Amino acid sequence: MFRKKKFLGMGLATILMCSSLSGSLAYAESKSSTYDASFFENLKQRAIVHELEEHKIAVNPKASIAELLNTADSTSLKSKNNSDLQHNLEKLNKSEYIYLTLDGEVYSSEKGYVGMADKVESKEDSVTDATYMKTNSLSESSNNHNVSISSKNNPTPSQVSGGTTGTFSRVQLDYDGFDGVNANVITPRAKYLGANEQPWMYYGFDAKNGRGIEGGFSYQTGREVWQGYIRNNNGFKYSLETWKNHDINDSVKFYIDNSTYNAYLIAKYRDIVVMQTSFDSSDLSSMSVKRVTAIAKKNFDGSNIYGCSINGEFSELVVSKFNSDYYYPWDDYRDYSFWDGSQWFGTIDWPADYITHYGPSVWINNR
Repeated sequence: MFRKKKFLGMGLATILMCSSLSGSLAYAESKSSTYDASFFENLKQRAIVHELEEHKIAVNPKASIAELLNTADSTSLKSKNNSDLQHNLEKLNKSEYIYLTLDGEVYSSEKGYVGMADKVESKEDSVTDATYMKTNSLSESSNNHNVSISSKNNPTPSQVSGGTTGTFSRVQLDYDGFDGVNANVITPRAKYLGANEQPWMYYGFDAKNGRGIEGGFSYQTGREVWQGYIRNNNGFKYSLETWKNHDINDSVKFYIDNSTYNAYLIAKYRDIVVMQTSFDSSDLSSMSVKRVTAIAKKNFDGSNIYGCSINGEFSELVVSKFNSDYYYPWDDYRDYSFWDGSQWFGTIDWPADYITHYGPSVWINNR
């Protein structure tokens, strides 16, 4: 079934998602100019693909709804263990679909435009590690990222920082002095990759002076495995351990030690990569942090990636600041998105047509 926990949307979307399998499904995405029957059929198709993927059934993500339902109706899948799948698919096929734009406009597959939704921004109620603390002292509401500020103007590849390197969902916090980030990470399922296409999933720290570092997982297309890595301005360092496709589902932490300035990538509570950095205390005191799910391709033109990176997920996200002993929820801090006159920096889904959000899950595919 759909991952409903921590759905990042607005009030009405959250309410309808909670009752989705009783007749309605809601999506929160960037605003589109038209919402016709084919638009909602596409939402339904994606929902059915997602449900089949959740039940470990390999499907073509671009197959028609009829083809997908025929796959699920095959004799080999008509078992007692898949009775809930058949029930869910029937509900998904018959549901009314609700579309919520980031501007708060609500559209129905049956009724068209139905009005404006009230915006309700939620805070995380808990985090997993006992050493983490939740602050209640912030006067601002929790910030659920709004990618429309970067995507609504339909930029060209050269107008997005990193835009020619591939397609990605990047969420970045402001330069407030971050030195650690931790989440439960699920690596995506890489499929149908074209020539020179490589999925990535990682954290990153950026200093105001231009220095930066990233740590996470890169998909090794030849071996079809995920491998941990850290990269700074001087190059890469990789983990000895590798994981099968879509096989990481655990706590992953990336931080910079305040004394040695070494960067540590920790998975399943053990160090998998350690790299020395060139940072100093002035860098850490004004550092930005980001999380990225991507498919890289050299000379990306905005439309020439053909593979998929499905179900990559950062959840239970917490971050720490320089000289702090505690981690706080990511959503307690402000997103960073900046237009410098020639490029967009920070938070962006690029291109928006490639990216779909299902709660904390990110799908990348050319649809």
